[in-house]
Amino acid sequence: GLGLLEFTARLYGMPRSEFEHWADELLEMVGMTKWADTKIRNYSKGMGQRIGLAQAMISDPDVLLLDEPTDGVDPLGKIELRKVLERIRAGGKSIVLNSHLLSEVESVADRVAILSRGRLIRVGTVEELTSRRSQYEIEADMGSRLIDIPVEIGKTVVVTAHGMTVELTKMENINHIIDMLRMKKIPIRSVTPMKVSLEQSFLETITDDQNG
Repeated sequence: GLGLLEFTARLYGMPRSEFEHWADELLEMVGMTKWADTKIRNYSKGMGQRIGLAQAMISDPDVLLLDEPTDGVDPLGKIELRKVLERIRAGGKSIVLNSHLLSEVESVADRVAILSRGRLIRVGTVEELTSRRSQYEIEADMGSRLIDIPVEIGKTVVVTAHGMTVELTKMENINHIIDMLRMKKIPIRSVTPMKVSLEQSFLETITDDQNG
């Protein structure tokens, strides 16, 4: 592992003295210090990916481009790689990650871009892409009581004795719903914005684009 880093450093024309100091930091960053002298052929896929990240960081880039970094890596290896990416990001670096494993993207990304047939069709934070726009799940002791929501505010999607789901014309209208429940003296336990997985958001976005 250390030999591979040294080879990469030579390609960049880095002096040996500078490399030796930087190599220790890189190995620690990717969690490979104790395997530095292990031959590459004995590495697991996850260990190889971490050494690859150390190679990419040799030149101390501001932006790191990664293509499917967890592909073929076992679950424990994925967790370790995620920790490495978090450490790199915490060091002030930007990471551009391409992946079809959307659950992984959802767990590590700040912002997501969705491509369809080579076109950029949607960009946003994970929160923006996974929030079910203007839908709220309200846990409340409804019993047999109902509230009549004006159409300009929104509509009821589901209602049970234990709560309701509403879809609003704009997000701030949730305050009107809360006021209506309080006026009927219905105890409210929680109000939660509805969410979907990033995978579901991706599928809906792609479907809308293909149908449009």
